[in-house]
Amino acid sequence: MVNAKDDAEAPAAREEIPHDHLFKVTGLSSSNLEKMAQELEADFEMAIAATGYGGFNVALMLCTLPAFWSAVSVTSSVSYIFTRAQCDMRLSLLDMGTVNAITYGGMISSAMVWGFLSDTLGRRQILAWGFFGSGLLEMAAAMSQNFTMLLVTRFASGFLFNGPFAVLISYIAELHRTELRARVILLTSLFYTIANTTLPLLAWAILTNDWELHLFSDKFVIHSWNLFLLATALVPLLTGLAFICLPESPKFLMSRGRNAEALEVFRKIYSMNTGQPRENYPVTKLAEERSQHQGRGVEALKGGCAQLAPLFKPPHGVWLLLMCALHMGCMFGSNTLRLWYPQLAAMIGSDVNGTLCSAIAPVEVVQGGACTPIETDMLTYLQSAVVGAGSVLTYSIGGALVNKCGKKLVAGFCGIVSAVIIVLMPFLGTGAFAVVAMVTSALSFTALCGASLSSINVDLFPTSLRVMGMATFLMSGRLGTITGTVIFPALVNYGCLPPFFTIAAVLAACGFGCFLVPNTTLKKLE
Repeated sequence: MVNAKDDAEAPAAREEIPHDHLFKVTGLSSSNLEKMAQELEADFEMAIAATGYGGFNVALMLCTLPAFWSAVSVTSSVSYIFTRAQCDMRLSLLDMGTVNAITYGGMISSAMVWGFLSDTLGRRQILAWGFFGSGLLEMAAAMSQNFTMLLVTRFASGFLFNGPFAVLISYIAELHRTELRARVILLTSLFYTIANTTLPLLAWAILTNDWELHLFSDKFVIHSWNLFLLATALVPLLTGLAFICLPESPKFLMSRGRNAEALEVFRKIYSMNTGQPRENYPVTKLAEERSQHQGRGVEALKGGCAQLAPLFKPPHGVWLLLMCALHMGCMFGSNTLRLWYPQLAAMIGSDVNGTLCSAIAPVEVVQGGACTPIETDMLTYLQSAVVGAGSVLTYSIGGALVNKCGKKLVAGFCGIVSAVIIVLMPFLGTGAFAVVAMVTSALSFTALCGASLSSINVDLFPTSLRVMGMATFLMSGRLGTITGTVIFPALVNYGCLPPFFTIAAVLAACGFGCFLVPNTTLKKLE
């Protein structure tokens, strides 16, 4: 009977997950998992490592794809409508630069507010309701009938969108173990590539049509560019709905002393990744990572000043200042070139000589009472799609090298190389395809530089300051974007060389400055 009983229990024992599978999913050996189960408490890094990598992480990436697409559409969609809207709204080059910049102005004005709210009230609600609300404002912007309405709605959309996007990067980082964190953050930047590739294709499908819908006795007219903006507004709406289904960040919960809730989140992730019951999760108790629990609502608001102070004091203040300066320079170059390229491509396509310097020679866009919009065709938008897709290879190589060479080396090298390419643009940009090749290369390197800086910034600050630090970091980048998009058309009036030499000088300074930041490769989150 004893033997029979032992034989009956044997299959149950063999149903345990194989050790090699455990290592593949969690990155931890069976001995480490057994040791973890025997320990009284596990810190965040051990707990998140024990959840493994699988179905939950895939679902998380699928939710972040439309989030990054939204980031591109919210900031870049208007740059595609100028060829059509410039006559409907009587836009000059400076007006176009102002419309491009105003969204970033809204983002800057709300940076500190969103950073504080997410670090005190949580990540998930900010992500869900922020994206959804931004989508609603994007729909309002799509209905714009004049320049003033477009400016106001774009500013409001930027104000609301800044919050969830600042939270997004920290949220992704807090749901991956140390050795995967930098690589995942870097690889999610590939979603930018997808967005920058598909957005011009969507523009080609809609903007090349002369659609007009007259309503209310011609007082309200919907043009093809209105429909394009309306189509892009649907993505942030869907993104907000997707994030409702995801859990709160366990790192945030632990930092607030809500370990019971954090443990449930870990168990859910473990179950989705391994296919095992939640009860099999090896961690039974989490370490206390914060002795003082922070309240909610009014109590959280009262603690705002106390929370902000450490961010601007040593040791965090110096690194925050440096990271903000570097990101400002990186975005000055990257976003100025990216936001103005659709208009530059249309100018080059319609120019007799077809060269960069000839195309951007100062001209009066609106002449008297008559206005002739720049004609665009499929080739114009395909060039923008090629520029957007060009960073795929760069991100793939960067993802493989970031842990071997270090984040700051990758960021510095990319900043310097992009500066060299932009310096050569006025001299080698003798045709549309040459300009496409150089813009693609420059934007690929600046995008990788920005992604590396974002990963470094996540590692530099503890959980209680991380989103606030990221919001300030992103705010500085948007300030650089505003400066660049407004200065670019002004510099064009002085000739072909000043705008590109200015961008190159800023990117070169940013590249060399990257070597001053600390090495955070494989650093654990605090």
